[in-house]
Amino acid sequence: MLLNKGHVIKNKHENMELEEYRMELLGKDRLREVIELQQHVYDKLPNKDVLYMDSYYEMLEDMDSGAKIIGVQNENNRIIAYRYIGFPGKNKRNLGYDINLAEEEMDKVVHLETTVVDPLYRGNNLQSLTLEAAKQMVMKDGYEHFLCTVSPHNFYSLYNIMKNGLMIKALKKKYGSTEVGDDGLWRFILHSDIKKQSILNPIDLVLSKWANLDMQKDLINQGYIGYELNKDSRVLNYIKFE
Repeated sequence: MLLNKGHVIKNKHENMELEEYRMELLGKDRLREVIELQQHVYDKLPNKDVLYMDSYYEMLEDMDSGAKIIGVQNENNRIIAYRYIGFPGKNKRNLGYDINLAEEEMDKVVHLETTVVDPLYRGNNLQSLTLEAAKQMVMKDGYEHFLCTVSPHNFYSLYNIMKNGLMIKALKKKYGSTEVGDDGLWRFILHSDIKKQSILNPIDLVLSKWANLDMQKDLINQGYIGYELNKDSRVLNYIKFE
């Protein structure tokens, strides 16, 4: 299923090369390639905590339950980026429970599980392009909520997801080995109601440095929402709405 096509720049900041790309849904037969790309990106990360590693069998089981992988391939048919989305329903891992989403909304939740881009192709807006493709696809099936987790230490992923309309609703430890999850990794939980058109009325604004997690925990506990992240100053706007 072809979702989009166009051109990307390889080695954008060095010896630039223009290449064609195709964006399409990937089948389970390409899952090994997806895992290989994930490992390649993980190996190059200076801070390994920013990426939760999905296993082959976790993703395969999730795909058997309806999860989808939007892949971006270059002109040599090599996967250079992918976005993995899941549909948790009323499973306890649904992030809607972390932000107190109404029970009747849980079946309308889409998890933006993982987005990975080959370092050679960064700077081509592939995160935003795959997110828009996912939005158009799931809205046709009646889904209304995008939810995802982002490491507080991964500034560019946080910036990319927030510039596409998702807002910080919680800051919690996730992916721990126990049910409580206290041995997990700190993650922002972001949410967007992708069909909602109404504009909320802000009543207060507080600015927080991106890395000041203690301040942000306090603001979230007081009902503030992380609304916007400034790329240059790295300041987060936290807003309280009526």
